Parts: sequence; C-alpha cells; structure tokens
Amino acid sequence: MTHHNTEAITGLLDGELKGLRRWMAQRHVSRCTTCADEYRRQEQVRQLLRANPPVSPMTDSPEFFWSKVKTEIQRRGDERVAAPTPHLVFADWVRQHQFAVATAAAAFIAVVGALWFIPAFRGTPMVTVTPRTATPVARVEHLKTLIPHTAATAFDDKDADVTVIWVTGLPWTPDMNKMETKFANLDT
Repeated sequence: MTHHNTEAITGLLDGELKGLRRWMAQRHVSRCTTCADEYRRQEQVRQLLRANPPVSPMTDSPEFFWSKVKTEIQRRGDERVAAPTPHLVFADWVRQHQFAVATAAAAFIAVVGALWFIPAFRGTPMVTVTPRTATPVARVEHLKTLIPHTAATAFDDKDADVTVIWVTGLPWTPDMNKMETKFANLDT
C-alpha cells in the first residue's frame, strides 16, 4: 500500500486479504498514523455492532414473508432485470493486477537482456595479431568449441615452435581427470 486505502483496511479487518497483500496492508497500517487511526475506528465500530446487533422488526412470520417473495418471483417469470455493471478503465485493471504487470515488465526486460547478451557467447571471427613491425611474431585464433559458453584461443608462434591453446568458460575442477571424464563424450 503506497497510499491511504480504506478498502484495504476493511479487507484486512474482514480477513479478505491473503499473502503478500495482507502483509503489505499490515505493514502500512503499522507505519502510517492516518491508516492506523482509521483501522482503530473501524475496529471500534465493528465491536459496537457485535455488542448491539441490529434488530429488524418483522411483522410477518418468516414463512409468510418467503411466500410473498416466491409469489413475486413467479409473477415476474422470465423478465430480465438490468443489473448495473461497473465501468472499469485500464488503470483499475492495473491496480488490481499490479503484480502481473510487474512480472510482465520483468520478463520483457529479461528477454531483451538475453537477446542483447547472447551474441557475446557466439564464436568470434579469426583474428591475426601483428606487431608494429612488418613481420608477425605470433598468430592468434579464436575458435568456437562444442562445449556451451566456452571459447578456445590458440597462440601460435612459429619462431619459438610453440602453440598454446587457452580455453575459457570451463567449470572449475580440482582434478583434470574429472574434466576429461566430464567432456570425454564430445565429438572432436
């Protein structure tokens, strides 16, 4: 509850609010003096009504009253009665389904973020690094691997007759034998 809502206070007193809505209403009433006063007033009125229930003076016996109701229903037959329907606007729907709107917004942001972030995991093209001199010292290649979210970079130096392959993105294991066992079934 972000504002003073007497319906939420009434729902709290009636026990109609459940879960998060109840917790939010209780929290707001405990922190807002205006709503706390309204809660106390409504609670006092309820106690007075319980102590002094209204007595309806009925001159007819219950059986006679219900026979009059049945007669009126039969007299009207299939006649339709127009019941007023509330006119709801989009803001009313958003207020009633605020968590659905928040969930939809979060899902939209997650999808857009995933679409923006996923291209970063795709393989990058082969890159050749050349020093400022005319003769290249080492050749660097970025390779796509069969293991998801990993990349291999090969550093090949013909002068030193050495090739170093650096693999990133693999899960850490304290023992290389476990790593070989985990990825042994991949086609190379």
